[in-house]
Amino acid sequence: MNLDGANYKVEDGEGLRRTLHVRIPATAMQEEFLSRLGALRRRTRIRGFRPGKAPIKLIKQRYGQEVWDELTRETIERSFRQGAQQQELRVVGSGEVKAKKVREGSDLEYQAAFDVLPEIEFSGLDALSYEEPEVEIQSRDVDRTIDRLRRREAEWKDVERPAREGDRMVVNLKVSRRRETLEAGELKEATLMLGETRLMPPLKERLMRLAASQKKKFRLKMPPEYPNESLRGKRVLYEVEVLGLSEPQLPDLDEEFVRKLGVESGSAEELRADVRASLERELKSLSESHKRQSLFDQLLKANEGPAPQSLVDRDVEQMLASMGQPPAADSEDAESGPAPEKRDGQAEETPEMRAMAERRVRLQLLVAELAAREKISPDDQALRQQLQALAVGAPDPEAAFAELAGNRDLVGNLRAGIREEQVLEWLYGQAAVSRKTMSLDEFMEPMPPILTG
Repeated sequence: MNLDGANYKVEDGEGLRRTLHVRIPATAMQEEFLSRLGALRRRTRIRGFRPGKAPIKLIKQRYGQEVWDELTRETIERSFRQGAQQQELRVVGSGEVKAKKVREGSDLEYQAAFDVLPEIEFSGLDALSYEEPEVEIQSRDVDRTIDRLRRREAEWKDVERPAREGDRMVVNLKVSRRRETLEAGELKEATLMLGETRLMPPLKERLMRLAASQKKKFRLKMPPEYPNESLRGKRVLYEVEVLGLSEPQLPDLDEEFVRKLGVESGSAEELRADVRASLERELKSLSESHKRQSLFDQLLKANEGPAPQSLVDRDVEQMLASMGQPPAADSEDAESGPAPEKRDGQAEETPEMRAMAERRVRLQLLVAELAAREKISPDDQALRQQLQALAVGAPDPEAAFAELAGNRDLVGNLRAGIREEQVLEWLYGQAAVSRKTMSLDEFMEPMPPILTG
């Protein structure tokens, strides 16, 4: 079909919303309509007429509406793509089309509302920095981890004496300055494992003087590195109520207990080796997560901008669906009757959920744009390895691999994940990297600043 005579006009909406107004001349529609009827006539058999010789009027009477409707749908799809390309619009999705009922001999007019991708001019890439934690697993880390495993099986006995190392303390805690509670400055029924939970030394010293049912108020000077700069070096008020204090009766580290932890030999040394390997895996995973969080946060902060709401809406719907909530009905369904009542336990969208979706969509767009700019394409070998890993447990791994490789949605998601990892490594290569030596507990078990400073 010849669309040379089509007319396109773009109307800007709020944010990234655009509306494309389209008009297709009646002559172009009519020419294509008659051409399709002629082609249909040549391949249609109708009783009483030789093959392909039925009158065009009869063909039109029987099949005209169906042919016209199909032509209209195809023309809208094709002209929308052509119009978006001519107007240099980077369209998200297929658009929400509103078209008037078109009859033969009339122009086809419709409007399509859609989101466009934002124009991204990167900034802040030369200011990236990353403080890389340097953590070495020590023998004491293995010992403390085993002690924690023993504590899980311990019998806890309430005590009336002042607290000491190894005790479990349950507290209500409130931290304020000038009668205003600090941000995240109130904890209810918080469990503190004295000797494990990381605490500011002055705070730990004060807590170790308390016994069950005691209440105490005291002031502490916040350390120079406290996250809130306005509180560094300032004195704040701690109000502590000890709800409970107990000491552990630990099980012996004998063969029976070691076997209970999954080490069939019952060997304590083999348990130590397993614990060290587990800590190393956890440390590696958390280190990667730490790097991802830090660098992607900086990328987002330096490149703020809007996110296409249609993509955000879809992300929210996927979150709700994963929580057992069906997506919202469209406007036509909503007008047909009253909205269904919300069932108990049914998930609802929250502002936090939408903010999370917007952040995720913005990050996906930035990653895709940066990958295109730097010509970062997903590693085919990495994709193949991931597909093989998914297929390895199947009865026929080769057949499963072929089936997985043919799943466009799965392959697309895997490619996006691989590309994200490659962009992350590119950002890491651009960043000014410094190293900070810290203990395993400091890195893996951060506590609220009101406890740790």
